[in-house]
Amino acid sequence: MTLFNYTVLPLVFVSGVWIPATLLCCIPWVQKQMLYLHWVTMWPGKWLHEPERAGFLKNQVARFRIPTQDGERLFAWLIAPLGVYAEHAEEFINEKSGVDGDIEDKMAFKLLRDDPEARLLVYFHGNSATIAQGRRTEEYRMYSSGASDKIFTLTFDYRGFGRSTGSPSETGLLNDGTSVLEWALNLANVSSDRIVLLGHSLGTAVATGVAHHYINHEPPVQFSGLILGAAFTNSGSAFTAYSLADVFPILAPVKTIPLFQAWFSRRMVDTWDTSERLAHLISKSPSFRLVLVHAKDDTTMPWDQSEEIFKSTVQAGVLASQISENSTLTDEEIVEKVGIVDLGEAGRQEVWSQGQRSVSKLIANHGGHNTMMKWGPVSLALLQCFDLVPTSSTRALSVGETRSPI
Repeated sequence: MTLFNYTVLPLVFVSGVWIPATLLCCIPWVQKQMLYLHWVTMWPGKWLHEPERAGFLKNQVARFRIPTQDGERLFAWLIAPLGVYAEHAEEFINEKSGVDGDIEDKMAFKLLRDDPEARLLVYFHGNSATIAQGRRTEEYRMYSSGASDKIFTLTFDYRGFGRSTGSPSETGLLNDGTSVLEWALNLANVSSDRIVLLGHSLGTAVATGVAHHYINHEPPVQFSGLILGAAFTNSGSAFTAYSLADVFPILAPVKTIPLFQAWFSRRMVDTWDTSERLAHLISKSPSFRLVLVHAKDDTTMPWDQSEEIFKSTVQAGVLASQISENSTLTDEEIVEKVGIVDLGEAGRQEVWSQGQRSVSKLIANHGGHNTMMKWGPVSLALLQCFDLVPTSSTRALSVGETRSPI
């Protein structure tokens, strides 16, 4: 245990605040407000309609709305990468600005649709604020920087967030995500093998849920990769792991009592069971590619959540591989398939791979809950998922100097 756990957890126990707080969080309305924080905007709403105020070039961002299958309208940005913009700068500058009008008339859309080599990152943001939040706009630019002639970014506000209509719920946000992917697959005509789903915090649960939805299609639809930053196993664990103001883990005592944790988790209306969905995903997809990124100094969502997800997903992957290969691996053989790489001050990475299935986990030493998403490891993972780096480079981190059991 850390010094933080030795000092803060006893204070939470002694104060007794956690008992009424736990009971309060069993109320569905309270759960909804705490989980989504959609009512916390914090950032200038006009940035949604004026992305140039966040550092983008004129009309580099196409603003439009995506209808959902149940009648809501989601506010979205389609961002052209800088290299593509530079090549067509005059056309972008002379284009009519605004949200109104047909997205199919926008330069960003036409260049994405008509280029069979274009890649599309679909970004699922965390709770609170909007797609125009300052740090999020910095992330979009960072992600396309490694292949500025290839990577377009599609980001959107869930129902109840920003200028999107409706009210958030697990069913609703999954509907939002699938509606956005339907737009990408069918209207923008981007094949699934050129799409990567990237989620942060709450967005990790939504992105996983969307991937889970598509793998159950007939025939199954598989995306090029799934990248999850600061993920959590399920909403019950998220509540008990969450720290108020990044300092006070008000529900932490709940998870120290397994029976209490199980009781509390059963009270969750929106369960967001990412661990279970990932296990199903890797068992059904022979080419499943998952990247987990978390920072040790994340005081909002502890990094042990990603540790748990890595273990459960790899275990499911091992079982699926044994079944498909009609073989049984020994514990030693399983261990040998987990490569560990010391990345120095950047952190530590573990990679499990079997055939075309792979699960990677990078625990960064620094970066906190939000800043980490703007750093190099996430952008590198994106290039690897898009197969925009040589195969030898992609696999380089799969071979470590040491091994450890799952």
